Amino acid sequence: MSLDPIFTSLTFSDDSWWITEPLPVPFFDGQTLPFNFTVDPESEAWDAAQTAALTFLHLTARARKQTTPQVMADLRFSLEVTSYGDEEYEQEMAAIETSEALWAQVVPQEVWIIYPSIEPATPYVLVSTEPSWEQEHGLQLVLRWGHELVCLMPNEPDVPELTDPQRQGIVHPPLDLKLD
Repeated sequence: MSLDPIFTSLTFSDDSWWITEPLPVPFFDGQTLPFNFTVDPESEAWDAAQTAALTFLHLTARARKQTTPQVMADLRFSLEVTSYGDEEYEQEMAAIETSEALWAQVVPQEVWIIYPSIEPATPYVLVSTEPSWEQEHGLQLVLRWGHELVCLMPNEPDVPELTDPQRQGIVHPPLDLKLD
């Protein structure tokens, strides 16, 4: 196991995954988030999982801004299909036009690094957030290899089938955030 120094706080959870102490995440302006790995650090898959996590940790707020159109589309979709029972809130959300105003409504929660069954050789970084418009299910950014935005979906430690570009939340083609 070659453990990058940033992950030295990694400990085994009773729930069969590995977790770090909260780490500063430049994508969210240095806000600290725990990183959860479903990969054992002693396994052959560890190096790729760790590389995906480190790649994500190199993304900045500029990369976050690149995802604004997709997150804005999720907000707009939610406003179309959900009744919040608060007309003033709905008008406030509908009036959001800037990246800054949008991301002010999104609270990052945690980061997962997984190997889904659909692509067992590919690590995914799942960034779980709680946007004000979707507090029940949350909003998760799904990043293949830690830098390719491929999907937005409710928070859950899994990756959906990505082959249908018409499916709600699929980013087609994937958005490469390393071009930051």
